[in-house]
Amino acid sequence: MEYTVKRTFHPVGQGGFYSERHNNFNIVYDCGAIPVSDAKPVVQAAFSKTEDIDVLFISHFDYDHVSAISTLQKSVRKIKQVILPLLDEEHKNILININRALSHNIIKLISNPQLFFGKNTDIIYVKPADDEKNLSEEGTGNDRFYDLREIPFHKDKESGKIEIDSGSVLSFGGMFRWVFVPYNYLNRVRSSQLSNELIKAKFNVTLLTSDSFYTLKNITTPAKRRALKQVYSRIDGNVNENSMLVYSGPEKVNGDWCLCDDCYDDCPLPRYCYQKVGCIYTGDCDLNKVDLSAIYSNFILNTGVIQIPHHGSKHNFLLNSLGQFWPDVFCPISFGTKNKYGHPAAQVLNELSQHGFRPLLINEKSGSEFVQNIQIVSKKAKRMQRKVGSF
Repeated sequence: MEYTVKRTFHPVGQGGFYSERHNNFNIVYDCGAIPVSDAKPVVQAAFSKTEDIDVLFISHFDYDHVSAISTLQKSVRKIKQVILPLLDEEHKNILININRALSHNIIKLISNPQLFFGKNTDIIYVKPADDEKNLSEEGTGNDRFYDLREIPFHKDKESGKIEIDSGSVLSFGGMFRWVFVPYNYLNRVRSSQLSNELIKAKFNVTLLTSDSFYTLKNITTPAKRRALKQVYSRIDGNVNENSMLVYSGPEKVNGDWCLCDDCYDDCPLPRYCYQKVGCIYTGDCDLNKVDLSAIYSNFILNTGVIQIPHHGSKHNFLLNSLGQFWPDVFCPISFGTKNKYGHPAAQVLNELSQHGFRPLLINEKSGSEFVQNIQIVSKKAKRMQRKVGSF
């Protein structure tokens, strides 16, 4: 038996669009960019009208991470499941108000994901974790395992919603268990920073968080909209207090399987047996607050790719969060070459390179695309193949 995965970090510029093609299912993590015109042709070319996206993971609701989701919807036959962070009502309201003032057309996605995607898509909410609990301490037993083929049976009878805990292990089953482990980190510090900046600019934070129509009724002049945009820019364009990370990879390192990675075109090791084929997608999380080594301690030996969050911003980076994953880790960084924030920071690139990590710069240029072709083969079958020849 052979299990294959094609993992792609697509070149969309200042945003994020990452996909995995497995034997019999497809997943996407984030889908957007600023400007969205950088992402649209890439998204349209990634899949065809005859294909489904089995799971779309949304890390958070910054425009540059979700602006091309409607393009993805039109480019495929169906999006079957969407997994996203569960937001509290106050934070949802402030996101709606800010995105309306910024003329970002993602309000329906934030306010009612089910309406946005349609009744034939299962929406799965990941509850926030208030602190960095080690997943091995919390346990990842059967009470936290979900077969995604059976997830509709977990709907709450009263609300009709599907809610799961951070750290839940998700899989499509099969002989080789490839898993997805989402973790919704709640950054209350980021929320307080946003509130402070809004207060300084003389906005009514209470109404922004309690009334989702506040900007529609009260921020109607160009001057007020400019003032709100300036607040958005001062906090580096990041207003989300939730950011959902996802580990995607083998559930455990299994001696019965050979994990082979074709890496990518310029790799000096074009093909080698390698246990670390797992990946951690981080969205725009803050590594000063999120210790990946603690959260994903069960998967350290499996992880060979870690997406550097927030386009390589120095404000979201702490090398110690990655310390236990060294060595042999690729670190893709998605950014636009014309972004106004100075992403990626030279400090981030230097720290990664000097400590044995390998930063990979993914921008809007097609040649920057990073692709891994992974084959997972039963060692028993491999030995048999050597004896009898190709089959």
